Amino acid sequence: MTEIRPFRGLRYQAGQVDDLARVIAPPFDVISPDEQRALHARSPHNIVRLEYGETHDEDNEANNRYTRAAATLAEWSASGVLAQDDRPAFYIYDQEFEHDARHYCRRALLTRVRLEDWAKGTIRPHENTMAPPKEDRLRLLRACRANFSPVLTFYRDPQGAVTSALQETTSGHNPLAVAEGATERHTLWSLSEEKAQRWLQQQLAPATLYIADGHHRYETALAYRDERQAAAAPWTGQEPENFVLAGLTAAEDPGLLILPIHRLVHLPRADDSVLERLRQYLAVEEVTSAQTQGEAAPHRLLELIAERGRSGSAFGLCWPGKRFFLLTAEDPQGLVAHFYSECPVQWRDLDVIVLEIALLENILGIDRRPVQEGGTVAIEPEALEACRQVQAGHYSAAFLLNPVPVEKVMDVADAGQRMPRKSTFFYPKLAAGLVINRLDD
Repeated sequence: MTEIRPFRGLRYQAGQVDDLARVIAPPFDVISPDEQRALHARSPHNIVRLEYGETHDEDNEANNRYTRAAATLAEWSASGVLAQDDRPAFYIYDQEFEHDARHYCRRALLTRVRLEDWAKGTIRPHENTMAPPKEDRLRLLRACRANFSPVLTFYRDPQGAVTSALQETTSGHNPLAVAEGATERHTLWSLSEEKAQRWLQQQLAPATLYIADGHHRYETALAYRDERQAAAAPWTGQEPENFVLAGLTAAEDPGLLILPIHRLVHLPRADDSVLERLRQYLAVEEVTSAQTQGEAAPHRLLELIAERGRSGSAFGLCWPGKRFFLLTAEDPQGLVAHFYSECPVQWRDLDVIVLEIALLENILGIDRRPVQEGGTVAIEPEALEACRQVQAGHYSAAFLLNPVPVEKVMDVADAGQRMPRKSTFFYPKLAAGLVINRLDD
């Protein structure tokens, strides 16, 4: 059973912070070095100082990004920059954003969620994790004993019961906080009425939670719980380390947007022999009509792979010399099974599996490991940037993919499988700093 609990959120105070948009930030894993510096400069109270502080050449065990985050958290709490709400609450969080000239709004319920081991199946992952980010997050959690950014999860709400209840809660009520940024608007409401809280707990108890974003943070919270339990006597199971801050979104929410993550590759030879090998297994069409010349070609290619992807697997291929190709596989399951007969059934019609196992590894014979691990493949979430990298000569080719449908993510997770790393990009990330879950509450 899924257990959620209200909590006294630690939040920025309006009298201390004039513009909430200037102090929130994305979670650590999407903050580039340049953005990290920009966030530090944006405000002396930006959450990046807690979530992902800068490192210094003179750092040591006594003075480093983690100890500085703990000291800053204590300072802001003492000075009133941050303060805890008086009553335990669930927080309803609307995140409005634009993508591809469309307006979206994704709603999440921010709550404490009881940590469960993967084997129980109550909370299910869909991607694998790496050790370095988990070690980084564990050191921060030990130092600060707080969750600064929520794990994003989703659940099935086919009848819309929870969705309707949350809408009734917010309709006609003033929000608790609003952060209006250049590209996103964040709105927060508080739900502190105990009867409504109990109803939500009952409604969500039988739900399975699927992790969309935050696998590293979730596994770090599990490790910290186990670490604290091993050092404690007794352990009741009610300690705050048994819970993690999470945002719960309905799988049916139209704002639950999944973007593809495209692949850039280094090829031993980038000539027509590559296209000939691909033609042995896929339909290869060059996109050459007058309407798709120049800058319009990548846009048209994305339209075509979306259209063809409804009946099979479709990919865009960006080639040097501003050449663009549409690749289609009418029987993706058969193609994957031809090369990898033991491939899990739930994987066989995933475009990322067709691409990595069939096209890259077997048809083209290249090392599909990430470049930083000695392989030949890099990732890029922006299709136009992937094409630009090819035309600039940084990579031999770019393969453009369709996004993974949310139903496929659940199918893989339900089967106990995990997708290759960087298969999904749930966009945008939940902001860090709107509500902090302090374990010492």
